[in-house]
Amino acid sequence: MKIIQRLFEVQKLEMGPNAECSETRQAIETLRKEIPEQILGHYDRLRQRDKKGVALVRHGVCSGCQMQLASGIHAQLFRDDDIGVCDTCGRYLLLAPEEAPGGKPPAETPASPLPPVTKRRRRKAVAADAAA
Repeated sequence: MKIIQRLFEVQKLEMGPNAECSETRQAIETLRKEIPEQILGHYDRLRQRDKKGVALVRHGVCSGCQMQLASGIHAQLFRDDDIGVCDTCGRYLLLAPEEAPGGKPPAETPASPLPPVTKRRRRKAVAADAAA
């Protein structure tokens, strides 16, 4: 969801090496204005405890607490119609870019080699060549 993506950008800026830079602070404030107050309140409570407020989900696992998500919550993230929260750690959930529906396609698997030639196939091929 776009709100959580913006919140993730805020988190990256706040935790980045240039967090105290005035330009970064201005970018953070601009992004925070686009996020509803209730969501920011929950995010800020997590950040006060020195936790990340948004966790990426890879292979159905929350990157914040390393716990497997319930299948319903994982499916909800793919639908992109609601905000997902981890039941274990309380972080907002965001699908990793490689898992998002419009993300990078999985790596191509190499074409399987031809099946091995068995004695039976070899005999059929020899018989077909002899008949021709």
